[in-house]
Amino acid sequence: MTRSGATAGRRSAQGRILRAAAVVAALLAGSTSLLTAHDFWLVPDAFAVTPGGRIALRGQTSSLFPSSLSAVTPDRIVAARVVTANTAVTVRDVSVLGTSLRLAHPAAAAGQHLVGVQLAPRNVRESPASFRRYLDLEGAPEARERYEREGLLPRVGGDSITRRYAKYAKTVVEVGRGPRAFQRLLDHPLEFVPLSDPSALRVGDTLRIRLVLLGKPATSAHLHAGSIPAGPTALTDTAAARRAAARDVKLETDAGGVAAIVVTQPGLWNIRTLQIVPAAKGSGADWDVHWATLVFSVARR
Repeated sequence: MTRSGATAGRRSAQGRILRAAAVVAALLAGSTSLLTAHDFWLVPDAFAVTPGGRIALRGQTSSLFPSSLSAVTPDRIVAARVVTANTAVTVRDVSVLGTSLRLAHPAAAAGQHLVGVQLAPRNVRESPASFRRYLDLEGAPEARERYEREGLLPRVGGDSITRRYAKYAKTVVEVGRGPRAFQRLLDHPLEFVPLSDPSALRVGDTLRIRLVLLGKPATSAHLHAGSIPAGPTALTDTAAARRAAARDVKLETDAGGVAAIVVTQPGLWNIRTLQIVPAAKGSGADWDVHWATLVFSVARR
């Protein structure tokens, strides 16, 4: 081989190495975003409609309430229901509009309506080290520390594990005036249950809420709550969403799974949490991650 040919060969090999290194770097840079997930909220177009009207909502997916980065597709829905004081009906009108899931349902009877969506679980196969990073990135270091003390976390360097995650969203809509439904359960694996009527809240009030995990009160669970002013740009103004997120408060449930949230301002409010538990043996996963949100509106006095 000539000297010029050898030089060209070396340059070609170096180019392949550099391209491969760039691909690896891009994958590593994107690994954090792959590890993190987003909350899923139900945000009504209107929190009060007249009997005979229509309940319309957006399913929003992002880390900044109430904006949405991408739409959940209808095939991921396990259950979408509207529950009143006396009825429970499946939502049939489900579609996608832009980056939002859209749901609509006729508001036939007067009274308080709970709307809930349960999304199908998804599996992620990852290393024990990646699972630990996931716990920290998603704001669950207390769960990691607790499971580490209890000797339940997979050993670093051991076999890969399966993390299964699912999401559940809930909101409240008033249809005229009628029977209350706020304490009814939607039977989500993880669910917020208000102990007082969210629709009656005003600035200065306190909302007591119970978190139920797999049918039992979730004790010592960490929650986040916050609000954003209502308005035509609330769903799309990410700068406002970032400012609002910076004011979020952190709460912890007591021995009865109850936390108290002080309502400090009017607007769109959300409460959210994720709970991580060992999966049942033989279920096809090692760990279950349950995400839950509740959205309600607070009017000015």
